[in-house]
Amino acid sequence: MALTVLFKYYYDFKLMKARTLLYVFIFCLQSWGSVLHSQATLNEQIKRVKRALFIFNISDQIQFLDSNENPDFTIGVLGQDRTIIDLRGLSQKRQIKNKPVRVLSFKNIKDIQDVDVVYVNHNKNFDVSYILNKISGNNTLLITEDYPFNTSMVNIVNIGEEFQYEINEDLLNGNNLSATYSLKEHAISSIEKWKQLFQNTEHQLEATQEALELAKDDIKHKNANLSKQKKTINTINSQIHQQKNVLKTQESEINELTTLSEFQKKKYSEKLIIEKQLENRILEQMEALKEKQAFISSNNATITLQQDTLAHQKQEIEAKLEKINLINKSLSTQKTVNYLLLALLIIIVTSVILIYRNYRSIKLLNEDLQEKNNDIFNKSLEIASKNKELEEFAYITSHDLKEPLTTISGLIDLLQDDYRDQLDEDAIISMNFISKSSYRMRNLIDALLNYSRLGKANEKTEINCNTLVSDIIHDLDNAIHRNHAVISYQDLPTVRASEIELRVLFQNLINNAIKFRKSDTSPIINISCGTMVPDHQTQVFWKFEVTDNGIGIKKQHKDKIFAIFQRLHSRETYEGTGIGLAFCKKIVETLGGQIWFESTLNEGTTFFFTIPQQ
Repeated sequence: MALTVLFKYYYDFKLMKARTLLYVFIFCLQSWGSVLHSQATLNEQIKRVKRALFIFNISDQIQFLDSNENPDFTIGVLGQDRTIIDLRGLSQKRQIKNKPVRVLSFKNIKDIQDVDVVYVNHNKNFDVSYILNKISGNNTLLITEDYPFNTSMVNIVNIGEEFQYEINEDLLNGNNLSATYSLKEHAISSIEKWKQLFQNTEHQLEATQEALELAKDDIKHKNANLSKQKKTINTINSQIHQQKNVLKTQESEINELTTLSEFQKKKYSEKLIIEKQLENRILEQMEALKEKQAFISSNNATITLQQDTLAHQKQEIEAKLEKINLINKSLSTQKTVNYLLLALLIIIVTSVILIYRNYRSIKLLNEDLQEKNNDIFNKSLEIASKNKELEEFAYITSHDLKEPLTTISGLIDLLQDDYRDQLDEDAIISMNFISKSSYRMRNLIDALLNYSRLGKANEKTEINCNTLVSDIIHDLDNAIHRNHAVISYQDLPTVRASEIELRVLFQNLINNAIKFRKSDTSPIINISCGTMVPDHQTQVFWKFEVTDNGIGIKKQHKDKIFAIFQRLHSRETYEGTGIGLAFCKKIVETLGGQIWFESTLNEGTTFFFTIPQQ
């Protein structure tokens, strides 16, 4: 019996100790949650007051250049925002510009009118450009919160538990507003400062994360203590089970004693007193057994209640762990959003800077181009006038020069016909020389006149070069057969040009290839074409090649081969005026191309020229 009472006291003491520890743990968790919630609520209220103070201070430090005769200073809040409550509360204590402050609420941008300041938060999803357009010319200040960099007159930005702001002086000046020196001095004016502020905020988030990690460790430690308490309760349950086994053993002993007493009663009458004592003992043991059974039942109910309490407490702990996980996820998401916002802000600022620089560059280039176009237009008018004068001069000069040459040629012919018999051999040779020189002079004047007229052909058509070269070969048939020349061409393109000028180009190159040949070699001429894109250009050009096996050109003559009236050989060796390649150069350049050559002495020459594809 004493053992049972001792066991009961021991069990009650252990159970009370476990229950006390659990209650202390739960109270700590609840207190910690309440402190965090109270702290968060207090921080939010402080931040709202700071926001209202920011709006009042900024409004008071903006100079409104246009006079306002209204007796009140009016602030309009755009959208349903709790800031209006804070502003109205502050308006009971403070004034702006020594005027009472009146706070209004606008649901839509179109409703804004008769206000000195408009405040809007980015989370209300209003377009700031539309707001600026609405208040343009009304001498109204726009204060925004968390809008992109440099998009508003004054933009407030959340940095952790604090506020910072930026000023767009161009927008302020455009609305007859200006900021005081002290307001501009403390404004954030560059993206580098924003980056530093965001980095400081990240450090604060990291500190909060470390505090949460410590709370997690504390919860793990308390869970370990709960596990130990569960083990203690399990030990107590096993001890109660052992006590039940002891009671069962005592019941069996009582049954044996009862059987023994009945047997002795039958045999020995003297044992009646013993039987009476045994009976009293049995009654006492039965009462004790009933008490123990009631105690065990009470203990079982208490254990069941405690197990239910532990299960409920475990569920509460798991729920709080889930809340902590949600907070961690929210912090992680917020950190990611901060990174993304920072990256987006950097991209937007970089894009704005690049767009502005491109705009400035394009504007300067356009101005420069316009100035150059004007110069080119004026010079083109001047050149056109000069060309017209030169053309008239060339025509008049050639006409005036050809007239005395015609007279000289006619007189020489009359002298040769009428006085041939009276002239000696030297006079006849001189007459022939004068006649040939006048004829050559007439050819030079005609060539000069034709050269001046090159590039004046306005009519350009699509010309099949295969057909054109075939016609030229047919016209030069006599010279080709006389010199046993072989001319080959294939897959020549169709180009847009003046047919007469393009004919002169091919004809001069083919004539030169036939004329400047080696005395013991038949001319072999090949005409081909491909495409090319010259350096520093994007337009595609046709590239023609005219290759011969003639005498070649010396390197020292490379710079003067295309000069007008430039001859490299005597007239006795090779006839001509020396203007053919000058014709070719002017025709190609008029079409927008270039002409050049590559040559090896006594092996041959290849002339290249380009014509732009249309």
